[in-house]
Amino acid sequence: MTVTVGDSVIATGVVKRYRGMLEIVSNELQIVDVPRVKIAPVTIAVDHEILPQFSGRLVRVRGRVAGFGTSEGGQFLRLRDLNPEETGTLTIWVPSNHGEPIDLSRVQYEDSVTVAGVIASYRDNDDDPLIWQIVPRTRADVSVPQPVRRGIPVSWLYTALALSLFAAAWLYTGRYRAHQQVRRLQETEARYHQLLALSPDAILVHTDGEIRFANVAAARLLGVENEQALRGRALADFAPPELRESLATPTSEPAEGTPAPRVRGQLRSQTGRLVDVEVTVGPCVYVDQPAVMLLARDIAQQLRYERDLQALALVDELTGLANRRGFAFFAEAELARARREHQPSVVVVFADVDGLKQINDVHGHAAGDQAIRLVAQAFKGVLRESDIVARWGGDEFVALIGEGGQTMAEQLGARLAGAISALRPAGLPFAVKASLGVSILDHALPLAEAMERADAELLARKGMRSDRRNGA
Repeated sequence: MTVTVGDSVIATGVVKRYRGMLEIVSNELQIVDVPRVKIAPVTIAVDHEILPQFSGRLVRVRGRVAGFGTSEGGQFLRLRDLNPEETGTLTIWVPSNHGEPIDLSRVQYEDSVTVAGVIASYRDNDDDPLIWQIVPRTRADVSVPQPVRRGIPVSWLYTALALSLFAAAWLYTGRYRAHQQVRRLQETEARYHQLLALSPDAILVHTDGEIRFANVAAARLLGVENEQALRGRALADFAPPELRESLATPTSEPAEGTPAPRVRGQLRSQTGRLVDVEVTVGPCVYVDQPAVMLLARDIAQQLRYERDLQALALVDELTGLANRRGFAFFAEAELARARREHQPSVVVVFADVDGLKQINDVHGHAAGDQAIRLVAQAFKGVLRESDIVARWGGDEFVALIGEGGQTMAEQLGARLAGAISALRPAGLPFAVKASLGVSILDHALPLAEAMERADAELLARKGMRSDRRNGA
């Protein structure tokens, strides 16, 4: 079926918009048997104030070529009005799927062109300026007047040819280098974005407290659905007041070779959960503006590991009391507090389990461990939470009590014996007892010497008890 200009047709299909114009993708076309209609174009100027009045109509425009080239879908010319004071332009657009091939390559810059066709406007993006275009119907719709030809000396032609070849080579080399540079920049940017996306650390970029960029790990850390949901949010929504000053804009970059400072704190997620983090802060440039980059790492697991290590170093595994290192650590801190508060003295208690060797020899070491745990549990029951009690080693225990006197040995011994008796399991085939020695520690007496005195008193008490048993 051949359709010519002026035919009346009935078309069935899908209407679409392409570059500002409505077109129909037809699956059925029927020519109506009526006389052809001759549609005369309206002559207008390239003036953006009057172009909207003729949108969708057949017009004829005359202008001067201000630019030309090809794009992804066809060829184009850009015309400006013959009046040099007019600044608007009109695009002649010939799509690659045009029904009749129209070659615009013969047109040159500043040529005067007359074109007829349907006029329309379009935008590629919502933020782009409005572009007016005209689509010619046939080759006859594009008219380029031929310039007057004058004779040119042959030497001028050779010179022009040489200059053209040199300019072409120079342009090709420059364009090739520019293309290579753009490609390298694009590859670098792609690798950079891939690294940010794959980084396990949360990365945030903010300007004056407003988040401008975030990666996937940051969205996961702060409990939001995706990284785009963070952009435009205030950093204060996620940073408690005590951490905000550390996350503000650094006054200067760190000296060369000096690592950026790291700050430990907590960020508040979208759900209100506090997340333990270690944050590194440094200045950067984002979209040509000074900004701050934050690298935040979730350290909850690391903190648990550190606490576990500290507990292993300071706690006795058998009893759960402090070990010798733990007692020294906590006792020194308690003595420092007592000195600051001008507390007159504290009490050091030394104790051991009576007859532990015999229990081990007769009933086994598991029974000895049971006796040690029983005494440790009794100590916990009779002492206050503020008192410090530790397993010194083997069958020995040591305690630091905030207040007391010389009569404490008998009182504490009686309470400890009662606690052991109350805790002793029914049917235990051996007796569990503990002996105590007490020493008063004032500000002038070192802790080690007070412990030696308490140990000496303990030995003296055990000796007197042994003498009484032997009838001495």
